[in-house]
Amino acid sequence: MNPIDLKNRTIKRFKNGPENEQKLVRHFFGDKTDGFYVDIGANEPIIQSQTYHLEQLGWNGLLVEPIPSYCELLKDQRSGITIQCACSSPENEGQRLQLSLAEGHSTLNEKPIAKGSVSHESIFVTCRTLDSVLEDNLVKPGFEFISIDIEGHEMEMFKGFSLGHWKPQLVLLEDHVLNHEKHRHMKQNGYMLIMRTGLNSWYVPKEQNFKLTYSSKVQYFRKYWLGLPVRQFRFRQ
Repeated sequence: MNPIDLKNRTIKRFKNGPENEQKLVRHFFGDKTDGFYVDIGANEPIIQSQTYHLEQLGWNGLLVEPIPSYCELLKDQRSGITIQCACSSPENEGQRLQLSLAEGHSTLNEKPIAKGSVSHESIFVTCRTLDSVLEDNLVKPGFEFISIDIEGHEMEMFKGFSLGHWKPQLVLLEDHVLNHEKHRHMKQNGYMLIMRTGLNSWYVPKEQNFKLTYSSKVQYFRKYWLGLPVRQFRFRQ
């Protein structure tokens, strides 16, 4: 059963696993062939990419990545525009901050958010606000899709991202749900949570009028409230 009923604007199941995530994203957009994406923390160009499969349909977009070696791969293997920087707050605009390298779990944060992630090397990377990146590339508000995967630095990034202005149609936001900061921020800026796939939370503008079935609401409650103390305890260990 497909959990997204586009005809009736209903989420039948609040999924909580990475199975068929890319297929669900394509279904959400009706296999659209001319969409625009923004990939924040693009990382490796193909493997586990949130946007490569959309390029295969004909989409174009921006690939934002701070690690030089990944940027070279992105420029060589992807058709989107590669921008070498880390997205952060207005206070960090133009600053060079230390990035702890751990492949897909590289982070600007002092403590890695990914359990078991270990870094033995770091580099300094240039920071920009996402607002400035979008403005410089003449991105139009209301673009289709944004993926945000920056290993715990999201709240700093949000300070430089005017979500209410850009209003992407679907936001895939990595969230280990160790607190409700990111969730509250999305709600306060006019978005509602409709699904989880793996560590990614799916948010859409409230005016899209999606409805969650009773079972979806129960699963949401279990994930965001009942399971929160256990995850917080494990993260502190």
